[in-house]
Amino acid sequence: MATEIPARLVSNWSSAAGALQGILAAEGNELPRHAIMGITGHAWHLCVQSRGGVIALPGGPHDLDWAAMVARYARTGVRFERFGARVGVDGPTEFLREDAVAWALARLEAGIPVAAFDFHLHEWGVIYGFDAEKKGFLVDSVIAGEVGPFAAWADWPSTVGVIELFAPVEDVDPDPDEVLHGALTTALECFEGADAAPDVQPRGTAGLDAWADAMDGDGEIDRAGNAYTLAVLQTARLDGADFLAALSLAIPALSTQLDAAERAIRDETLALAPLITLFPFPTGGHGNVNSPGLRQAAGTALRRAASHERIAAEALAELVEML
Repeated sequence: MATEIPARLVSNWSSAAGALQGILAAEGNELPRHAIMGITGHAWHLCVQSRGGVIALPGGPHDLDWAAMVARYARTGVRFERFGARVGVDGPTEFLREDAVAWALARLEAGIPVAAFDFHLHEWGVIYGFDAEKKGFLVDSVIAGEVGPFAAWADWPSTVGVIELFAPVEDVDPDPDEVLHGALTTALECFEGADAAPDVQPRGTAGLDAWADAMDGDGEIDRAGNAYTLAVLQTARLDGADFLAALSLAIPALSTQLDAAERAIRDETLALAPLITLFPFPTGGHGNVNSPGLRQAAGTALRRAASHERIAAEALAELVEML
């Protein structure tokens, strides 16, 4: 077994950002959570994933353009490299698994931790070691404390068929102005639903509207996915508001627009707050998701959240234009 690398997952509903934060800290480049969320765009992502007539499936928070995250992650001061593949698109499972495991092992043997998706459950974790005899990785995941760290290579990837690995390469010194412009531009792209390849999934602020429309209708809403997506969205936007507040304090000349955007995002979280109680994770509120009256109230809250998000986007668009 390889020497264990001192990198672990940091608790975060946006588990990819939690893996990134844990790796940055282990590499001596610790950043506060809200900074990581804000500059990478994890604070602003929303996909209300739908399939087969069912809306708000649990894959939405991870449905984004992971190739674009290489450039976004470099804003943290560390350049990352990526191994990404889709089973059935880029090749068969065995072929992709073999290449992905070899890619990760090469970095682990050099003492480099790897952020990885879909070990133990469909979330991100940190690979910090491996057991060659047992043929598996040592992974710190959301549930590693309950099931243990070992994750067999043979069980990965799952039926989701997604392989995503990120590893730090070197420290970089990004230009602060470029980081600011990139972070705010990414926020606008996320609000516009442009942080993934064009498809039929409801994304960004329009995703909130589509979610509200679904609540007003009588179609099926995935109970667990609905609650999970709400929890991820709410905590992400709270981090986003903290990020904007920190920027305002650091750059007083831009505080007018930043403060306006922050207020709007905090108003969005206030609009969403009752839904966290109405549809708590993991139970999803049991029958609440099928109650016409409660669904109508949820739809109203989601539209209110969307209106606040549009106000935030207007302020950030003005700021980007100034920059």
